[in-house]
Amino acid sequence: MVFEESNLRFEFQVDDWSNLVKYDEEKDYRNLENSMPATKAVDFVGISGGSIYFIEVKNYRGHRIESKPKIEELDIIIAQKVRDTLAGIVGGVRNSTHKEELWAQHLAHLIDKNKRLHIILWMEEDSHVPDRLKVSGGILTQQLKKRLSWLSGRVIVANKANNPLEGKLQVEFLATP
Repeated sequence: MVFEESNLRFEFQVDDWSNLVKYDEEKDYRNLENSMPATKAVDFVGISGGSIYFIEVKNYRGHRIESKPKIEELDIIIAQKVRDTLAGIVGGVRNSTHKEELWAQHLAHLIDKNKRLHIILWMEEDSHVPDRLKVSGGILTQQLKKRLSWLSGRVIVANKANNPLEGKLQVEFLATP
């Protein structure tokens, strides 16, 4: 399955994924967002290898300066997106008119303590920016783990150079317009 998000092309290997959706474009999420306007969502939700994945994409290449305030609060923003996505999945199980089974599969993985929840922030930054000016993946990972400790999922900050889903997911930059 191929999706485009934030000027990136995500190719999920079909044999490795089930119940994969671009969550923030789903009708059930849009209904939630319309009834609760401040609702946020992760970009992708899917199941692979017995684990459920929440994937949020941020591409700051070429936009570092104007994105700086968002980057400074990224741990809070991502935690809110995860929280609201969880609520949306529960709402989908209860109220969806067309994808109840999909949301039920996601919820079944979330409530099974033997299944893992992986939260991945896929974040690209300009390669020419000195390392001291880049958001530190290690620091951001620790901040996200702290914000999401109530959920106890595995939290990873990833990018093309550090792809924890190698073989299951391929990411390419799209040409800038």
